[in-house]
Amino acid sequence: MRIRLIFVLIFLLAIANFSTANPGGVGDGIRSMECGGSCHGDPGLNGLSSASIELEIEPEVWAEMLTTVTIYVNNSQPSDTRIVGTFLLINEDGAKDTPSHDGWGIVAGPNGGNGNYAEITSPHSSDVVEFVWTLRAPVAGQYNLLASIHHGSEEGELAYQGSSQSISVTVQTPPEDLPRLADNYNPPTVRETGEVTTITLETENVDTFTVEYRVDDGNIISAPVVDGKFTLPAAINVGVVEWRAHLQGEGPDQSTPWFRLVAEEPAWEIDDTALYFQAFALFFLCIGLLQLQTTRKEESKEYDLTEEVLAAAMPPISSEISPEIEVAEGPPLPSSGLPQGWSIEQWNHYGQEYLNNLEGGGLQ
Repeated sequence: MRIRLIFVLIFLLAIANFSTANPGGVGDGIRSMECGGSCHGDPGLNGLSSASIELEIEPEVWAEMLTTVTIYVNNSQPSDTRIVGTFLLINEDGAKDTPSHDGWGIVAGPNGGNGNYAEITSPHSSDVVEFVWTLRAPVAGQYNLLASIHHGSEEGELAYQGSSQSISVTVQTPPEDLPRLADNYNPPTVRETGEVTTITLETENVDTFTVEYRVDDGNIISAPVVDGKFTLPAAINVGVVEWRAHLQGEGPDQSTPWFRLVAEEPAWEIDDTALYFQAFALFFLCIGLLQLQTTRKEESKEYDLTEEVLAAAMPPISSEISPEIEVAEGPPLPSSGLPQGWSIEQWNHYGQEYLNNLEGGGLQ
């Protein structure tokens, strides 16, 4: 049975349609471009993507303040899953290439996480995917950013990759009186569907501010601000709402970048105590089933009359060993039996002579 099972497993592995990429994706996270082999098969089996990749960010941003970078991926022609994975990088060296190596802080990724790699499903209708990251700029200086993509193919034979042009970003030291968000302020990035979201804006050098938001249709709507707070309406379906604030103070007016708030389906809540009770219940159920099976076997043996039926049908077998019966091969024995002191061997040899003597009147 074990040998057969091994052969079945070998057969299934042999007929499987191996893919050089992960058809279900690998999920968002912090990843270097050196993942080419581990994420999408052997680098030698990769192909060059036909997609056009554009990266947009303000050429000048303020140091240690929030900004956004947007990556557009067009005409990627991905696999049947339509998943396109995009890296936000600082170089093409394949090592020490994530934004954090230059001091950029990732506040929110395209799906609400804080990694430099994200996956989004490309629509069949347009094959255009938009990736938006919210970043906190590093200290003043000159920096480079670029994008790289990975995706499968319709045939499933190759894993395709491509890169954008590297763009230069100048990070400047902001004026002391510049209206801004607080240095430690991080906007919310994820919420559940059906949930109204109230956001408190933390600012510095700000006298007043206004807020506006937009949804998928692109229409911009003003949000009332009360005591430094504003409310975004609940999302009916999974999707994204974007918002930004216009800040006024002593310094020049400032507008924050568009911040993304991703709405997700409520996650399953697991009660550990209930889970343990269910595990114990399943354990005792298995023990009970095994015990029931053993009891049924014993009961079936109790009512099994096979041995009694066979014993009644067969003659009893004596436990005593029967002595060997010696068969006379000589003349028939007289009615009185063997002569006194004779053995059967003697009778076989001399029995006829004994009978002749009796007939002739001889002595026994």
